[in-house]
Amino acid sequence: MGDDLFAKSKSRQEYKDGYIVTNISLVPGNEHIEFANGITLHLNTAIGGFDEDIMKVMLRKTIESHLDKVLAVNKDRGIKVLSLIFVDKVANYRLHHVDGTTSLGKLGVWFEEIFGEVSKKPKYKNLNLPSAEEVHGGYFSKDKKGVEKDTKGSTQDDSSTYELIMRDKERLLSLNEPLQFIFSHSALAEGWDNPNVFQICTLRESASKDRKRQEIGRGLRLPVNQHGERVRDDNVNWLTVVANESYEDFARKLQTEYEDDYGIEFGIVDRIAFSQIPVPNAIPDEKGNVPVVGQVLSEQIYSSLSLDGYINPDGRLSDKYKPHDPNFVLPVDPEFEQIRAPIMDVLDAYVLSSRIKDARHRQRVAFNKEVTLDQGFKELWEKISPRTRYRVEFSSDQLVDDVIRNLKTAPKITPIKLMVDVVKVETNKGGIKADKIIETGSYDTSLPRFLPDILDYLQNETELTRMTLSKILLKSGRLDEFKINPQAFLTMVAHEIRQHLDTLMVEGIRYEKLAGQVWEMHRLESETSHVLECYLDNLYKVRNLNKTPYDYVEFDSKVEKAFAKALDDNKDVKYFLKLPSWFKVDTPVGSYNPDWAIVFEQDARIYLVRETKSTLVAGERRREENIKINCGRRHFEAIDVDYDVVTSLDDMVRRL
Repeated sequence: MGDDLFAKSKSRQEYKDGYIVTNISLVPGNEHIEFANGITLHLNTAIGGFDEDIMKVMLRKTIESHLDKVLAVNKDRGIKVLSLIFVDKVANYRLHHVDGTTSLGKLGVWFEEIFGEVSKKPKYKNLNLPSAEEVHGGYFSKDKKGVEKDTKGSTQDDSSTYELIMRDKERLLSLNEPLQFIFSHSALAEGWDNPNVFQICTLRESASKDRKRQEIGRGLRLPVNQHGERVRDDNVNWLTVVANESYEDFARKLQTEYEDDYGIEFGIVDRIAFSQIPVPNAIPDEKGNVPVVGQVLSEQIYSSLSLDGYINPDGRLSDKYKPHDPNFVLPVDPEFEQIRAPIMDVLDAYVLSSRIKDARHRQRVAFNKEVTLDQGFKELWEKISPRTRYRVEFSSDQLVDDVIRNLKTAPKITPIKLMVDVVKVETNKGGIKADKIIETGSYDTSLPRFLPDILDYLQNETELTRMTLSKILLKSGRLDEFKINPQAFLTMVAHEIRQHLDTLMVEGIRYEKLAGQVWEMHRLESETSHVLECYLDNLYKVRNLNKTPYDYVEFDSKVEKAFAKALDDNKDVKYFLKLPSWFKVDTPVGSYNPDWAIVFEQDARIYLVRETKSTLVAGERRREENIKINCGRRHFEAIDVDYDVVTSLDDMVRRL
């Protein structure tokens, strides 16, 4: 009596609303438990149990999420979508009869019924989906009579079955193969490495041996397209888990497993967490490196946040930190005002929900066609939509001379040394300690017996000709050091070549319009059916819906969120658009997706493309970012569009 199931279950969310035992009856025929919330539970009955209705809903959500993903990545990206469904026992999916025939179990029957219903929705009509019977299959181990059986994923039978899956992986990932939903009993043996699992559904209670980390690990792999190429796109690479428990419980248990397995704690902010934030407006040193905040100032920021109650004494963020509240502003000391956004970006990394999100909080973005029909928006799109191609011109002699000059002054390559510490191990009541180093020594290693093909390695890293590479190596006067430490030497040379090659490519790149080739504006409307993973905590809700085609703007950082709000609020901004992921500029280091297209009007109407960054200093950004920005600048020059990098709307207006 008086037991609180919420406390007894270690805060399971389903017991949080008044499940306190007020009465227990053992009267024969009337056995029951009464709770403080008025609910009475009789013997052999369940409330909110894992019953058939729940499993049907889970199957429906899995199928809907699967087909939405197919809409997004199947046709345009050439990615085969797979879903993995774990069942409690084989008989629930497939029945084996005494005469040797088989038939679908209840899960198989439900799946086909629900798939047939969901697939008829208008938004899926252009997918040309296979029949319900073709899209699903079960991978289970078999006994000697060929009958599938329940296993734990570790028997010899499992191994043979999973090897069959791996041998057929290429066929399974083909868009011509109808099989898309895989039913299995276990979390699958080690080595089942299929990269295109985007949905995982757990139609069973997870036993301790089948850990959440093991289950979701089947979906935490970079997908491949029809050319076998890995797809590295954060807008695509989301795993949806349809779990048989509350979102809060799932996230908490998953985090606990990672902490137990790896001995780490999530969510604890380091005192030096802000040390690598670049100092605004600082002057780079002679090597181009920009000063960062550093340990002392980082601890000062930490202490200030702690005193203000945003960081608890245990180092975790408090409930006072509300980054998803549109009215929330993190107070910082005046000297750190310019790095408020980077500080919040650092803090956000310590919030579990930044990576694990409740799918119920996804928001479908609505399209407002009236905006795109307006003449002002049409003119903006006509300005920015021409596509281009580039060519690069540079002098190979200049490249050789620049690289040789730097190699001659680069640090000397030294032999590999082995460091040996002799440590005193002590045992006391607190445990075993090995923190007293009583002797330290270093030992030279012998020269490598085998040397790698130096030209082959550098050619793969730089794509220069063997003749050019030979000229660099011979004229550098450093070739003898290759025998001392081959890997260090190759790394140094490749770094110097790539650094100068990037500089020359950007300086020598030229863009030209492709006649008749533009980004089609009608794709903006179809984009709304493709944007799947839009979560409310990464969306800005637009107030002036006549300014932009979408009712929400997705942002990747606090700088972007603030910029979206400023564009929305400013009366001189007539139209704005967060450019979709498919709007890209080709560059030598990969595609570049600019941030914003804007129509700004004061004395005259001007059409702008702007990139938002937390800093205007190139040295504070990654090398690849700067190359893409420089290439973007050349592209928009070629199509006569005003392009720039800004940190805020005020910054943009000042620079017009």
